[in-house]
Amino acid sequence: MIDKIKNLIDIHENSCDNPVNSPFTREFEQFTREFGLFTREFEQFTREFGLFTREFEQFTREFEQFTREYALFTREFD
Repeated sequence: MIDKIKNLIDIHENSCDNPVNSPFTREFEQFTREFGLFTREFEQFTREFGLFTREFEQFTREFEQFTREYALFTREFD
């Protein structure tokens, strides 16, 4: 992604270039398409990570409960 941005910076525009079809515009359109794909993939990752986080929080609560119950159980044998 960084390389794409650097490539955009390196494109020299001529004042007589048609802005609609200039090299920069073509490169920027390509960059925009690729960045859109990256954004969608990152949104998917974010949703999946949110689900993982909620499941891990549930596991943590259940493990804490198990730990308390185990501590009570082992006290009976002291």
